[in-house]
Amino acid sequence: MKSLDDAVERHPDGVVLHIDVLPGSPALMIPAGFNAWRGSIEIRLTERADHGRANRQLIQEIARSFGISQGDVEILSGHRSHRKVVLMRGIDAESVLAALRRSLR
Repeated sequence: MKSLDDAVERHPDGVVLHIDVLPGSPALMIPAGFNAWRGSIEIRLTERADHGRANRQLIQEIARSFGISQGDVEILSGHRSHRKVVLMRGIDAESVLAALRRSLR
């Protein structure tokens, strides 16, 4: 089993998140939970995975949730997958982990 620390990696430019996205959900939830088997953060999006809508909502909501600009959020891999790797620039891992732990209580 993995811990929340496995979903958040330090990066020279900020933090990399390992995410499982559930598009087309009835409610937006960031984070919606933690998948201990995969070591990833679960996020529910209201937009469907259609023409990049879910990816745009993911970037927008991650930026809003962590108080950074949308330009500082980049999907590194998984553009067409439910499993994504996202870079957040200009934020440290300790801040991200603290915010996630508060939200997941």
